[in-house]
Amino acid sequence: VLGVFGLGCPKTGEFRIRMQASAILPPGVKEIPVRLIMGYGINVNSSTQLVEPVGTVRLSNSPDDPQVFEFRGRIENFPVQPGVMRNGVRNPGSLTITPQNLYDDGTLNDGNRNVAMPRAVINWMEFEAPLTEVWPPEHHSRIMFEPSLRESDPRAYAREVIERFVTRAFRRKATKDEVDRFAKIYDLVEPEMETMEAAMRETLSMVLISPQFLMHTVSDGEVVSKQDELAARLSYFLWGSMPDEELRKLAVGGELLDPKALDEQVRRLLADERSKDFVRNFTMQWLSLSKMKTVPINKDLFPRFLYYVPRGERAGTEEPYRPTIRDYMIDETVAFVGELIRSNASVFEVVDSDFAMINQALAAHYGVEGIQGDRLRRVKLKPEHRLDGLLTHGSVLIGNGTGSAPHPIYRAVWLREAILGDEVKPPPADVPALTDSAGESAEQALSIKDLLALHREKESCNDCHVRLDPWGIPFERYNAIGKFQAMVPKEGTRVGGFDARKYENLAEYQKYLATLNTVKVEADARVPRGPEVDGMKDLKEHLLKSRREDIAGNMIKRLLSHGLGRKLEFSDRFAVEELLRLSKEKGYGLKEMMVLICQPPGQRRAMPLLILRNMASQLFFNPFRNRLAGLVIRLRFFLRWHLATLQHFQNQLPMLHLLTSHFSAQVMNGHIALALFRSVTRNTILFEKRFHRLFKKDVIHPPPNTPNT
Repeated sequence: VLGVFGLGCPKTGEFRIRMQASAILPPGVKEIPVRLIMGYGINVNSSTQLVEPVGTVRLSNSPDDPQVFEFRGRIENFPVQPGVMRNGVRNPGSLTITPQNLYDDGTLNDGNRNVAMPRAVINWMEFEAPLTEVWPPEHHSRIMFEPSLRESDPRAYAREVIERFVTRAFRRKATKDEVDRFAKIYDLVEPEMETMEAAMRETLSMVLISPQFLMHTVSDGEVVSKQDELAARLSYFLWGSMPDEELRKLAVGGELLDPKALDEQVRRLLADERSKDFVRNFTMQWLSLSKMKTVPINKDLFPRFLYYVPRGERAGTEEPYRPTIRDYMIDETVAFVGELIRSNASVFEVVDSDFAMINQALAAHYGVEGIQGDRLRRVKLKPEHRLDGLLTHGSVLIGNGTGSAPHPIYRAVWLREAILGDEVKPPPADVPALTDSAGESAEQALSIKDLLALHREKESCNDCHVRLDPWGIPFERYNAIGKFQAMVPKEGTRVGGFDARKYENLAEYQKYLATLNTVKVEADARVPRGPEVDGMKDLKEHLLKSRREDIAGNMIKRLLSHGLGRKLEFSDRFAVEELLRLSKEKGYGLKEMMVLICQPPGQRRAMPLLILRNMASQLFFNPFRNRLAGLVIRLRFFLRWHLATLQHFQNQLPMLHLLTSHFSAQVMNGHIALALFRSVTRNTILFEKRFHRLFKKDVIHPPPNTPNT
């Protein structure tokens, strides 16, 4: 462990760490991962020290062949541990570099295995900072470029620096007014600063707090073009960052709206390393993966799942400062979605796939043999692995469980919302928990299936659970830590936790559990408006047979919402329908689906007739029809709550119902529909006043000379 941050040590800049290392590998072990972390020292009795990873190397060379490995980073990205106070003076802060052996074959808790585990040998380590291979550094010269203008006309040079920076920051060409405004700021601060760089730093800081930098780029038809907006939306959607030089050049040159060029750019952005941030952010939000880290795992029932501190004051608590199996499970799901996009796999592989993205620790947990190393890789699955698709990922199953047992309701809600796109309402506040509603009879329930049946006997619970339970019961053969478990102990059996004084190792404890698991898990249910399914395999077959369009449509909605940065609205359903149709033509490939989403609406249509695919059912152009549809929905809501006030209007309600129920399929002219709408409401002054007060923003007036129906 090296303390590297003291008097005279730089606080910012690039650093380099060089390390000579090798490995002592037991028979059968090919490599070990060694990670460097830097920040606070971790050799203390605390799990709250601040550290950040520097990098990881895989050692396969023996001590007879030591090799030198190099790591790079920036000092300001790592937490500095404050120095202690002595005699009223604070000592210099420090950065501590700590190497970690991350080898994990799933047996870390099986007693004292230090001698049998592979070990890393580090001969020496050196830290160098700041690195200045060229001067001035590249990040400086990108802003403060070096023309002769700096000496001959400093103010003109400052304006040019500002113009270049504003153009990059605002993701479009800076206007003269904007350059003038920031140039005035420069003129104000320049006399007070020692150097031009210091004055420019203050000026450019104002650029970075302006709304044009902080907010999304939106076309206004004057300063910001459609191409500028499209370039920014693409880069923030797929990279989470501003457009690069190539994307900006296409936007400035007016070439980005060309379908071929746009298609190429979307594929280029997806192939770039920066798209990994999009995959992680999208997957975490879509599948609600963050909650799996908040589920407390029952370490007595699952002593091997997490890596625990073996001794000392913190014995039995989770080992800090190193990735856990839960971290790997989240990485597994993120890597799986990323692989689906990279390979343009069918969207239906989120339900059933023939591969998984796992490493050695995950393979040991799931029971997959022949995997070594901490790197996630694509592994061909066998039927006995039962890991195909997202529905059997540990990150999903643990996050929708209790840490001690699976929870079919949580898993059913997740399936319907995340995969099928259904809207599941939360339970009423006064609905009791499962065990409370079952009462004393819960002690006689042989399975969660029986417990749910007792729960449904209460009328207040039955309405929701009759639609939820069948979706969650097929998950029952996957336990609280995401492992397939077809047999469980008989109800009422006391299951003892792992006791090191009683069992020599975890293998002996597993044998004890096997003697208790004598009851087959019941996982059969009849899904709503569907067949009887028994277990995950039947459930997946039903989903892929009967809910294909729901699965594909939900994926389109999720991607579209993520790309737009907002919740989809009622009017967006037409875009979703069109994208779903075009995706079907391309085989529902996930990458093709993303390319289609990134295409402007006008370019998704192969011919103008697609605007009105069916004249009878697609009556109005989208903006016109969307507003009328919104009116109809609000009007129905209004009538439901104000019917008592509108009793004298009831003789005209059948005509209004005809309009609201069949306007998209029956009415052949938009103006006639509006005229009919007005004639229905004309005779009721009270209704007219309330209607205009509630909906005045949405009222659409027909053109002059519209015939009165």
